Amino acid sequence: MAYQQSYQQPYQYAERPRRRGLKRTIFGVLGILANAVGLFVMPMIAGFIALMVSGLGAMELTALEADGGTIESSTWSVYSIAVPEEDLESVSCEFEGAGVQPTRDISEEPLYTMDGVDYYDVYTLTADSGEITVHCEGSDAIGVSEMGMAGTFISTLVGLVLPIVLGLIALAMTIWGIIALITSPSRY
Repeated sequence: MAYQQSYQQPYQYAERPRRRGLKRTIFGVLGILANAVGLFVMPMIAGFIALMVSGLGAMELTALEADGGTIESSTWSVYSIAVPEEDLESVSCEFEGAGVQPTRDISEEPLYTMDGVDYYDVYTLTADSGEITVHCEGSDAIGVSEMGMAGTFISTLVGLVLPIVLGLIALAMTIWGIIALITSPSRY
């Protein structure tokens, strides 16, 4: 008979099975909560910043010839025609151009200053892309200001799209984490 010797394995710590997906689930849920706030706040902040930048650009007034001055228009811009205070009541303008839509709108406060003189809005214009010809009577000092809306539109779009994309990523991470938690072995 052969003698069989048995050797005992040295003592080892048995690792507990790890639960996979816990971190993904936690970060996914936190991302969804943060995104719920960001989805409402981000478009407002982006839109406000864009309007401020557009508004600062609109504060510049450019001289325009009263009889036959031209403006290169864009569908993404709004234009203001302004005159000095003494010409507010006497000025009248006609506009020619593709899709030009003037609105008589006299401002109560001076919005611009050009050559040391305060100017007041008298007309607001929107038009298609092209050239607008302006004919004004009753004033020789005419100014035009442009407020571009493309930046406002892009900022608002980014303010909406970015939170939606980040929210979808957080949702996918949460689902992935929950699936991993369900399929991983239990700790106990």
